[in-house]
Amino acid sequence: MSATTVTPLSMGNSNAYLLRGEQAVLVDAGGPEDGDRMRDALSAQGLQLRDIALVLLTHGHNDHGGTAASFADAGVPIAVGLGDEQLLRTGRIGALPISHPAGALLKPMVLRAKARPVEADILVEDKFDLSPYGVDAHAERFGGHTPGSLVVRVGDDTLVGDLVRGGVLRPKSPKRHFFTEDAAGVRRALTAELDRRPQRLLPGHGGPLDADETRRRLDKVAPVPSRPAATGPSA
Repeated sequence: MSATTVTPLSMGNSNAYLLRGEQAVLVDAGGPEDGDRMRDALSAQGLQLRDIALVLLTHGHNDHGGTAASFADAGVPIAVGLGDEQLLRTGRIGALPISHPAGALLKPMVLRAKARPVEADILVEDKFDLSPYGVDAHAERFGGHTPGSLVVRVGDDTLVGDLVRGGVLRPKSPKRHFFTEDAAGVRRALTAELDRRPQRLLPGHGGPLDADETRRRLDKVAPVPSRPAATGPSA
């Protein structure tokens, strides 16, 4: 199989990534407002929606799957991690536990957004080989940010969705995400990926992130959740 390249496609509020080998695979699909932006980004690469072999979503939030229904209309299969399929069916974000102080300000706006509903064709339960879709890449479901959150490995890069983000003012600086359903799961997922020694992490917002810097900042990016204090019997 020919070498697979990764091209970032900047959407309004998130990143999508175009994987190209013998065919083209799109990882994440922008927000509900990004339809024209997505078409223009693909056109700049000489592609139309129907030319994509697969849309693979790192998770089901609508700022990453917002244009997935348009790809489905064009006959493109949609894949998402098991546990996130209901997010696509409703087009709305459900649980949104705050994991960063700024999340409290962002949450009302995030919950208002709605994407056109779409049914996933493929549910990734564990590991998923993308070679049948013409690219040399592999996905694995870890959960963490959402129950279905997955990562995608392409050469020396790992696409990590919202397990970590780039800073707002310093997009190449690794930061804790604003929202996390399972903090322990995020820690496990990032630790497992960093142990594979990638060169870069490509997040859903900001980036690219240097893997070594992310490793050094891991306790801030994905702190170990504190355990509740033990309570013994009263004296």
